[in-house]
Parts: sequence; C-alpha cells; structure tokens
Amino acid sequence: MSLTFTSESNLRSHVFPRPGNLAVPLFSILALLLTLSAVAADQFVSRQLFTSSPLWAVVACILLVWRRGGVGFNRDGKTRSGYSSFEQQSGEVTLSFSSARIALFAAAHVLLLLADRLLHSKLESIAGTSSIAGWMTAALKLSVLLPTLLLLPLAQWRMLSRVYATEGIAALVVLFTFFPSRILDAIWPWYGQALGRLVFVFSGFLVHGLAYTSALMPALHGKDLDVTILLACSGISGIELFDYLFAFVVLMDWNRLRKGRTLIAYFAGIAVMFLSNALRISALVVLGNRGFADAVVRFHLSAGWIFFSVVFLAYLCSTYRHLLTSTSAISGSTVSPTS
Repeated sequence: MSLTFTSESNLRSHVFPRPGNLAVPLFSILALLLTLSAVAADQFVSRQLFTSSPLWAVVACILLVWRRGGVGFNRDGKTRSGYSSFEQQSGEVTLSFSSARIALFAAAHVLLLLADRLLHSKLESIAGTSSIAGWMTAALKLSVLLPTLLLLPLAQWRMLSRVYATEGIAALVVLFTFFPSRILDAIWPWYGQALGRLVFVFSGFLVHGLAYTSALMPALHGKDLDVTILLACSGISGIELFDYLFAFVVLMDWNRLRKGRTLIAYFAGIAVMFLSNALRISALVVLGNRGFADAVVRFHLSAGWIFFSVVFLAYLCSTYRHLLTSTSAISGSTVSPTS
C-alpha cells in the first residue's frame, strides 16, 4: 500500500478513484466494506460467532464516512474542513491496497474460524451466560473486527484515526450499545430493584396504602390494581426507539453536529428514557388505582410506544439547537427582513 503526499501546500482528498490508488474517503469506505463482508462471512460459517453489533457498527461507520465526504489536509497531515466531496485538485492524499496485507487479513479470519472450531464445544456450553467465561465468548464475537488492523501499516492507521476519529468513536458506541437488552438482562437483578423502589416512591404520593414487594420481579399492590414490573417493563423498548431515532438524526446532520455534545446528549438521553420509564409505570399504578384499571390493562402496551415517542421529541426539541455548530445554529435562526 502506498501513501502519497504531493508537494502542494494544501492537500486534499476526493471520492474519485485513480489508477493504482484511491482517495481517502473512497479507500476508507472500501476497507470498511471489505471488513463488513469478512465479518458477515465469519458469522455465516460459524453460528457461535454470530452477533449483529459488529455488522451494525461497520455499517454506521460507512454511512458516517460517506456523510463526511471530502477531507482536506495541510502539509503536516492535519485535516481541515470546507471541502466538497466531488471537488478535485492536483494536491491529493491517496491510498492503495496491498495484496500482501489483504492476504494477511484473509488468513487472520481463517485462523479465527479455526480457533472457533477447536473451542466449539466449550464455547457452546457457556454462550449466553453472565460468567467470566460468557464475557470471554462475547469478546471472541467482537474479535472478528481485529483482522482489519492488518490492512494498513501503523503509520497510515494513525493518519486515518486523526481523520475519522469521531466516526470511529460513533461506531464504537454502536458496537457496545446496539443490544441494550443484553445489558439490561445482566443488570436486571439490581436495576429491577432500583426501578421498583423509584416507582413506589413516585406513585406513593398519589396512591394511599400502596405496598411494595421486593423480588426478582418487583410488585406494587394497590387497592384496585396490582402491578408487577417485568423485565419487559424495564424500558428496553424506549431505549431501542431512542437509539433508532437518535441515530437517524445523527446521520442526517452529521456534518453540522458538535460531536462532543452529541455524544453527551446520547448518554444523557438514555438516562432521560430510563427516568421517563419510571414515571410511565408510576402513572399506570396511579391511574389503575384511581378508577382506570380496565383502561390501563387494555392499553398500557400501545400507550408505551406513544409515551416514549413523545419523550424523545421533547428531548430532541430541547437539545437540538445546542448540538449544532454555531454557524448552523445562527443560519437556522436567521429571519429575512421584510419590506
């Protein structure tokens, strides 16, 4: 693989291939597509390696690199903004694939599959557990991404990491939070108790004589309606809805977002959804013991999706302007003068 810096004072990349090399955005996308294909092939061959989070993480990185578009470079290799994806100049940063490194990449995936075959019986018995061995199985499933490091020399990875640091961080967030249900399954014995106690405190102000039973599935006993908090009531549906909607907003506005604030807003939004879920269950307890028990039993599932959608829209409306760059915020608030 070759990395070419021209003698121009300002260097930049574009998305059009040239003979023998590729511009940085297109090269990055093709490298990610190669990774995506290899990971999908690994999971097709080995059921034990199957998990969707690496696939979605790579897809997210591809989409964000595509949304980022062209990348400008100064002589020292630092990036600068203000370039269009389809503009071309004589000064370019170009990369090309090395057949030797592609062979190493393929060999690493073959070795990973062979290791999985050798450990198949042991891995199958501990898959899905919350023990240390279970965490080792999860780590093996994520290791399908490691052979990608063999595609480039370290110096070129450093250059690309400077260019696409924010896209890489976003992909890591997707990698480790794409399956919140698994996280909640692991922490439910503790989180379920915290949720039950919080609901009991909230609803206790409006429902007199409410009793609480501490168990794996906490229960609240009222005069008209008893409510048992199941794992399905953990707020997982709200978190999943928040993830999809927030990801859509990020993809659409990626080039206008303040990346640090967006990352903070994502985790803060998850906390808001958890708290809102406690308020939702409290409202069900209060309404169910205030003469609306039949309506609560009949509509509590469909009402949950409506509730979480409203909470997300309210959260987005309150934070959206703060996530945009100053230029975007100013231009979005400018009003043309009228005569």
